[in-house]
Amino acid sequence: MNHLGRKLFHVLGGLGLLSLYFIFGRNNSFILYGALAAVVLLIEVARLSLPAVNHFFYAHFGSFIRKNEEHSMTGTVPYILGISLSLYAYATPVAVAAVCFLAFGDVAATTVGERFGRTKIGKKSLEGTAAFIVIAVSAGLALHLAGLHLTPWVIVVGAVVAAGVELLPLPVNDNLMIPVLSGAVMELILRFSR
Repeated sequence: MNHLGRKLFHVLGGLGLLSLYFIFGRNNSFILYGALAAVVLLIEVARLSLPAVNHFFYAHFGSFIRKNEEHSMTGTVPYILGISLSLYAYATPVAVAAVCFLAFGDVAATTVGERFGRTKIGKKSLEGTAAFIVIAVSAGLALHLAGLHLTPWVIVVGAVVAAGVELLPLPVNDNLMIPVLSGAVMELILRFSR
């Protein structure tokens, strides 16, 4: 499996950042997310500015860095920002679902797309997008069964939006846009359905 370390980091990172939210609360976790994003950004700048640092990271953490990121920013800072903005801006059930769509759905899309992607849509695949939807809906429904106060149809709509964002060739990193846009749609549905 390509970039197994990166995929595990993607899932565990999302769950870890969610844990901080529930342990420290909305305001304190937002401060922690900001500090974490700043530290990662400094590391990224050092990595891209100093060839020796970049070589060290690529040699020791190559399973976390894509080849095209060797000389450009990774998706880690947008990942932290996407999760933190969603948790800060939206109702907790909406934000948690949006974060799980990112953590699980994005990995499913990449994994299935790399292995079984035959029907290409730009640089992505229909198979990967279908996997994103199935896994994101499954994660959302599991949250619903665990007591998350979102109706299944809102979860399905949010998952489809998240998969669509992952599929589109947006100029902004999808790690930021997936939770923010899927969360925004779910939040709007809830507000207008009251």
